[in-house]
Amino acid sequence: MKTAALTLRPAPPLLLGAGLLLWGWQTGFLAYAVPMALILELSRRVNWRWQVSEREFNNVADISGVAFFLLVVYIFIRHGAGGIFVTLSVMPFVLFLLLLVQRYSQAGSIRLSALFISLRRLQPGDTALNRELDLSLPYLLLCLLAASAGNRDATLYFVLCSLILAAVLWSIRPRRYHLLSWALLAALSFALAFGVQIGLVHLHRSVELSLIQLFDKYMWRYRDPDRATTAIGSLGRLKLSDRIALRVSSRNPLRQPLLLREATYSSYNFGVWSNTDTQFDVIDPDLTPGNWTLTQPRGGDSVVIATYLVRDTGVIPLPAGTSNIGDSNAIEINRNHYGAVRMEAREGWIAYRVDYRHGVVDNTAPNAHDLDIAASYRPDFFRLAWEWNLYGKTPQQIVDTVRHNFAANFRYSLTRRDRYPRGKYLHHFLFESHSGHCEFFATSTVLLLRAAGIPARYAVGYVVEEYSRLEGAYIARARDAHSWAEAYVDGAWRVVDTTPPVWGAEEQAQASALEPLFDFAAWLKYRYARWQSDDAVTEESSGNGLLWLLAPLIAVLAWRLYGKQRLRSRKDGGA
Repeated sequence: MKTAALTLRPAPPLLLGAGLLLWGWQTGFLAYAVPMALILELSRRVNWRWQVSEREFNNVADISGVAFFLLVVYIFIRHGAGGIFVTLSVMPFVLFLLLLVQRYSQAGSIRLSALFISLRRLQPGDTALNRELDLSLPYLLLCLLAASAGNRDATLYFVLCSLILAAVLWSIRPRRYHLLSWALLAALSFALAFGVQIGLVHLHRSVELSLIQLFDKYMWRYRDPDRATTAIGSLGRLKLSDRIALRVSSRNPLRQPLLLREATYSSYNFGVWSNTDTQFDVIDPDLTPGNWTLTQPRGGDSVVIATYLVRDTGVIPLPAGTSNIGDSNAIEINRNHYGAVRMEAREGWIAYRVDYRHGVVDNTAPNAHDLDIAASYRPDFFRLAWEWNLYGKTPQQIVDTVRHNFAANFRYSLTRRDRYPRGKYLHHFLFESHSGHCEFFATSTVLLLRAAGIPARYAVGYVVEEYSRLEGAYIARARDAHSWAEAYVDGAWRVVDTTPPVWGAEEQAQASALEPLFDFAAWLKYRYARWQSDDAVTEESSGNGLLWLLAPLIAVLAWRLYGKQRLRSRKDGGA
């Protein structure tokens, strides 16, 4: 039975190996790429082949397809949206077995029906069933595409990729064209592609930052207590808005910036912090209405916090060492193992009193996840722990050493210009740039303390230190959102904030010149919202408020009735 001609040319000699090496270098899989390249390129030198039946080709293709499906499911469950780049970076692994079988088979090609199950149902004489192809060239292009997921050096990657593609195009060029014409056309095409690439990168940065700023400015966010996606890996300059996110009233001036924690997380991978234990436990209310006791004894300091609930249930910001929540119209309060407190109340602005103790976060015991470091990050953080001489010291000495080294050798920055693969953002931060925002410092501190044997967690919330004379209270803006580490030292969780303290001043320097006007508008809006439904307002006073709203309507109605009565009296008198 005669088969159709090959529909794709094989990859030129050595280019398949070059593509694999480029992919391995870009994504950190070079130790695997080298033997893979050697095995595939040796097929040109080795005459030994084995007989592979059509059914065996089908089985290999099916196994590769099932492996790809399971891999995609696993990656997206573990890494969320970031799984797109991870999946792309490992694709050469998935299809390697199929190409290997093809290269060392006697046929030297694979039937199209092996890749598409629907074609296997066709009649034996159908030409589509008998069509064969060589996978080496598509596999080479796949390697180049997978290498882009790493993109360790964008310019060098583009040059090497262009050279490989130029060699492929040269091998299939029409012979009737002059060499110089072909070379000029190829150079023009690659130069145009490079310009388009640069333009798309700038467009991506502009759109990404604009959308983030627009969402932050006009939308209230919901804090997920089980998952937090960091901006580690984002390009361009991070800029949060000046919108007031919460207000803090205190009888006495704050002696130091107040950290208000919303949630903590224990597991990190590919820019995402998460919790494995997502259970919340109900806190029983006190006998006094509107009060909940979280810990004993009660704290010595007290503040009133006003925050905005996007839904009728949400995580609320609390200072470290919170022992009691009071003066609240909350329906229910829950708390998880990691210390996040969730309140069920009405949607919108709410206010509650908090009693707290300085210094200690809480005394809940750590678990195994508080020492876990994902495999891809272990070499870097164990190396850094050794270089900083953290082993053999007491927990407090380790914490002090980490604080000192970050303060002495690192600086705060909101700008990120390069994209690195598979955790290389932290590697670049720790060993090359020594520059990043609070999420870099907090994430690195947590993983470094774990490498030194100290249980640690990643915490998110706000820093409160700006006093508003207009509000008569302290305020925290969206740009005051912050992240830090919490370490289990001497039997209690303690705050370890290694971000340089200049970050607040740098954020303030980016404030809009119209900030006072926006603050006044926000204050009016807030006072109106509180006047409509204040937590401390009783149903009776709310009813009186409605009567005051009806007063102008009653006055207008009375005037119209009085006017009609006078008109009727005049008509009667005239008659």
